[in-house]
Amino acid sequence: MIFEKKKIQIETLGEYLASVRNNAKLTISEVGKKTGIKLIFLESLEKGEFAILPADVYVLGFLKQLSMLYSIDSEEIIDQYKKERGIQKQLIKQADFLKTPWYKRIFPKMVVTPKILTLILGLSFVLLTVAYIVWQVWSINKTPSLLVFSPQNNEIIQNAFLEVSGQTDPADTVSVNSQNIFVDGSGLFKAQIGLSQGQKEIVITSQNRFGRSVSKTISVTGVVNAAIGNSSSLLLVVDFSGPVTLTVSADDQPGQTMAFNAGDSKTFNATQKIILSTSDAGATKVSLNGQSLGAMGKPKEQLDNVPFFAQSSTASTSTTSVTGKH
Repeated sequence: MIFEKKKIQIETLGEYLASVRNNAKLTISEVGKKTGIKLIFLESLEKGEFAILPADVYVLGFLKQLSMLYSIDSEEIIDQYKKERGIQKQLIKQADFLKTPWYKRIFPKMVVTPKILTLILGLSFVLLTVAYIVWQVWSINKTPSLLVFSPQNNEIIQNAFLEVSGQTDPADTVSVNSQNIFVDGSGLFKAQIGLSQGQKEIVITSQNRFGRSVSKTISVTGVVNAAIGNSSSLLLVVDFSGPVTLTVSADDQPGQTMAFNAGDSKTFNATQKIILSTSDAGATKVSLNGQSLGAMGKPKEQLDNVPFFAQSSTASTSTTSVTGKH
C-alpha cells in the first residue's frame, strides 16, 4: 500500500493523527500491530491525554514510527507534541499551585514542625501585644469626638424645654452644663433641659476614661409668649399615660410624693414656682397656664427637680438628671 504525504489543517496533534489514520483506512488495532505501539498509548496520543504516556523519549519514538506509517513529516508532529505537552504541564503546574497551602507557596521547602508552629504562635502573640499597646497609647492621647445635632448656635427657642442631642465615642461620658447624661452603645446622647426667658449658654462636654475631654459651647435665646408671661400665678396641669411616681413642691413648701396611673390627671397651683420630679418623663405630660408643653422627656427617663416659675410661666434652666436607660 502506497501513501502520499499530506498536510491536514487541524487544531491539535490528536485530531491530526486520528485524521491521517482514518484517511489511511486503518483502525487503531491495525496501527498497533504494524508499529508495535500499545493501544493505550495510541489512544492517548489521539485524545491528547499526554499524562498517560511514558517518558518523552519513548513518545518521540512512537511519533517517528507513526510518521513513517502515515507518510507524514515527523518533525512537524514532534514539534506539535512538544508545544502541546508544554502547555499541559504548565496547566497542571498552575492547578497544583492553587491546591498548595499558602505557606508552601511562599516557602515551598518549608515543613511545618512543632518547633516552627510554636515559633509562629509566639510571634503572633508578640505582634498582637504590640498592637494592643499601640492602640492603648493612641486611645489615651486621642481627643474624644463630639457632634452636636441640636440646638444650633444662636438659635431662638420658643418653648419651655430645650432638647440637646448629639453623638460622641461609645463609652465616653457626656455632660450638659456639668450634669451627666446617658450615652447609648452607639455614642448617641439626648437630654432635655428647662429654658427661661433670655440668653443662655449650653456647655456640652465629652470625656473619655483617660481624662481627655472636648467641649462645645452653644448660645441660645429663650422667648416666652407675652400673653402667658403677664400671668401672676402658676397653674400646672399634669396628665399621666402610665404609672408614675411624682414628687411636687409648690412655693418652697415641703415636697409631696404621689403615685398615679394611666389616665390620671392632677392640677397644681402656686404663686411663684412648682418643682416636679417624675419617675417616667415620657408618661408625664404638662400644661403650663393653658399652654401644652407635652411630655417632660423620654419613656422611663427619670427627671429630678424641674422647676416652673410664675413670672415667666416656663421651666427654669435646669439640666435633667437621667438615672434610667432610654
